[in-house]
Amino acid sequence: MRRLIWTIFLSALLPGTASGQAAQDSWDNLSQLQAGQRIQVVDMDWKSLQGKFVRISDDAISFETKGGEVTLKRDRVFRVSLSSGGAGRAKNAALGAVVGAAAGLIAGRAWSTKTQPTSAGDYAEGAACAAAIGAGVGSAFPGWHTVYRARRPSKKER
Repeated sequence: MRRLIWTIFLSALLPGTASGQAAQDSWDNLSQLQAGQRIQVVDMDWKSLQGKFVRISDDAISFETKGGEVTLKRDRVFRVSLSSGGAGRAKNAALGAVVGAAAGLIAGRAWSTKTQPTSAGDYAEGAACAAAIGAGVGSAFPGWHTVYRARRPSKKER
């Protein structure tokens, strides 16, 4: 039973890590963006800005924020992420449900060893309740897909 719980828990973490990361340090990746898409840009000072993509050039990115159009030079951009919209929330909700269910099973198992033995139905109820809580928490976070991340300079380049 314990092995099953750990398998479920670890497999819940797998989709986020198994997706692999393509080379994100290429500025050319930004050419896939289309005008009007919601993006998040983090500059080299870790300041995060969100807005709608306007255009890209070889040396800068422009996007529209509530305060107006912002243009950041390439050497000031640390990361650019694209909003996953509803699909990102759904994925996060599903992941939260799986992790919640696993946590509910683990907590139920730990509780039952301290008190009287419980039935499989009690485990299922606890897992379902924890899965619902996990799905709610997961859906509260929007999904972002990193399109570009600046390459970190090597020690020689610093």
